[in-house]
Amino acid sequence: MEEEGKHDETAALEKEKAGLVEKLKEVDRRYRYKMYESKALREMLEKKRKEVTLPPASDIRKRVRRLEFIISTEARTLKQERELVKEVRRWEKKLDEAINIERMERKLRFIGEDIKSAEMQVAQLEKRIDEIRKALREKHHTERKSAKERKLLELKRKVEEERQKEIEPFMQKESDGRVGLGEICVIKKKEK
Repeated sequence: MEEEGKHDETAALEKEKAGLVEKLKEVDRRYRYKMYESKALREMLEKKRKEVTLPPASDIRKRVRRLEFIISTEARTLKQERELVKEVRRWEKKLDEAINIERMERKLRFIGEDIKSAEMQVAQLEKRIDEIRKALREKHHTERKSAKERKLLELKRKVEEERQKEIEPFMQKESDGRVGLGEICVIKKKEK
C-alpha cells in the first residue's frame, strides 16, 4: 500500500515533468522565433537608416504644419506656392518613411520585451524541472535503498532460519522452554 502511494507520487512527478518539458519546448521555440525576427528587423532597420537619414517624425510633422500654415496664410506668387506644395509633398513622403522607421523601432522594443519574457519563462521552467528531477532522483535512490534493505533483511531471515534448522536437533529444551548451558557449548563446538 505504501509502495503504491510512492509509485503514484513518482508517476505524478514524472507527468508534471513531462508537461513542463513540453512547455519549455514551446517557450524555447517562441524565443528562437523572436530572436530571428529581432535579427531580421534590426538588419532592415539599419539598412533603412543608412539609406536615408531622417529627423524624428514629430519634427517632420511640425515642419509640414508650418509649411501648410505658410501656404494658407501668406500671400505668395503661384510659382512660390507650387514650390511650397512640392516641398510639403516631399516632407510628407519623408514623414511616412520616418513613421515606418519609428514603427520598426517600437516593434523591435516589443520583440526585445518578448525575448526577455521568454528568457524568464525558460529560466523558471528549467528551475522547476531541475527541482522535480532532484526529487525524482531522491525518490529513486530511497526506493533502491529500501529494496536493497528488504533483500538484505530477507536474506538475513533465511540465514537465521537455516541456522535454527541446523541447531534444532542439538537443542534440548527444558520444561519451561529454556536451553541449558551444556547444550550451548555443544552447539558452539559443532559449529567450529
